[in-house]
Amino acid sequence: MGGFLAVANATTGEALVFRRDTSAIPGQVGVVGYDTAAAVAAVRSLREAPCATRAVLQLAGAPGRWNLALDLSRAHPLLVDALADLSPADSQRVVVRIQRALNTLPDTGKAMEFRGLPVVVRDAWIVGLSPAPVVVARAARLRNLEATAHEELRFVVLEGDQLRYVARVAGDEETVESWDLLAVLMLEGRPWLAVARDGAGSLQLELVARDSAAWRSVWRSDGLVCGASR
Repeated sequence: MGGFLAVANATTGEALVFRRDTSAIPGQVGVVGYDTAAAVAAVRSLREAPCATRAVLQLAGAPGRWNLALDLSRAHPLLVDALADLSPADSQRVVVRIQRALNTLPDTGKAMEFRGLPVVVRDAWIVGLSPAPVVVARAARLRNLEATAHEELRFVVLEGDQLRYVARVAGDEETVESWDLLAVLMLEGRPWLAVARDGAGSLQLELVARDSAAWRSVWRSDGLVCGASR
């Protein structure tokens, strides 16, 4: 993937940089989102805050919407359609597929708390892979308690109607970690998902790649909290 990756902050217009070499400052970066077209932007500024490995980046000449900055010589983006981009009928069909697949998962351990509760699909993305598209989804189950609400979140990849990757977290609704799909990249002949893991205290970046058997988490940034700001 190269020496750095950066996650865009749509609110501030800046990006949080995850970098291996804290002395290296790229002059230009590639920016990608859900489109197959990538853009090149110049680095306007880079400051070591909240810490050296998590620098804050500002770009010049970047398009209006992008999610991830990286070295484009190593990877190129694939087309991703969000659920909202589909027709109502197609969107409903995708949601039903996801719910059916998730309902086949057994509840064990801490998941027993949510047994029998309905699955709500929060987000879904259709990735234009050949020979057939795959579906990436985020879904939830919610249990209301007296003082608070507990939530179970699932992040999954479906090929056809089969679940090929499943990640789960559970906890208080206000603090439970969530996922967001930033981009899907083709690297070394296989697809990689770039995923933001957003928790109550820090932001992690995770890469999930397809191998010959399934999808697997192949890299995740550390969970270091670098200060009050993110």
